Amino acid sequence: MDWPESLVAEIAERRCIIFLGAGASAGCVDPATGNRPPGWEQLLRDALATVRDPDINPLVEAMLTKEQYLDAAEVVFSRIEPADARNFFRSRFYTPHYEKSEIHELVLELDPKIVITTNYDEIYDDYCAGGAARDGYSVRRYYEDNVLDEIRSTARLVLKAHGCITDTSRMVLTRSQYFHARAKHQGFFSILESLFLVNTLLFVGYGLADPDISLVLESAQLSMPSRHPHYALMASGRHEAVTKSMRDTYNVRILDYDAPGGDHSQALVALRELRDLVNSYRATYT
Repeated sequence: MDWPESLVAEIAERRCIIFLGAGASAGCVDPATGNRPPGWEQLLRDALATVRDPDINPLVEAMLTKEQYLDAAEVVFSRIEPADARNFFRSRFYTPHYEKSEIHELVLELDPKIVITTNYDEIYDDYCAGGAARDGYSVRRYYEDNVLDEIRSTARLVLKAHGCITDTSRMVLTRSQYFHARAKHQGFFSILESLFLVNTLLFVGYGLADPDISLVLESAQLSMPSRHPHYALMASGRHEAVTKSMRDTYNVRILDYDAPGGDHSQALVALRELRDLVNSYRATYT
């Protein structure tokens, strides 16, 4: 991986925010069962299997085929009682004891001031809290009032942009939940946009399909364009027009790695190289 020197410097000097997506947890395993955290599509399919209304199956399947996950979530969870939804989510993200992935280890070694994640699980949060520097880490959800205080403190911060399994009633998954989260917690999303404006972002394990984050990226690009891009570590294979669109619309430069047959081991190789470059920079300049 040819990591840009400017990105290495931004991470080393802690001016880069690392954004963790579902891919960061995809390699985690519950040793007792061998299960892994579900991705968005698998989560919706599992939820659909609990619904006793076969009439919605063809509609939801069509939505999933078209990757219309927000709409599929809206339909599925409109048929599930809140108490049942809570039990469902906890059975997927809380009860299993997923072990950290190497991606989590490498991100912690990069030691950014802020990590943002849309993941519901607490795998990275717990890993940070369990280390030697555990007292230096704070975890804040989008609905908490003291997010800005933590940003302005010396603590390392994990921001849960879509909530957390600790409070399933505030997890953001459906289209209406996205709308209500933005409407009720405008301050958080204003903070998010400000962070996106003044920091470099590195997306890891993230597909840039999230409407909340895409909207904030687009808004930041429109309000104050910058010649300094954000970056996303992503598997190769997309059309060049999509890559160009992401650069033009979101100011995100894609850093490709090969993933033959869905094997993402090259992403780990790339992140190890990045860690070494950042450590070398810090040893030399800081």
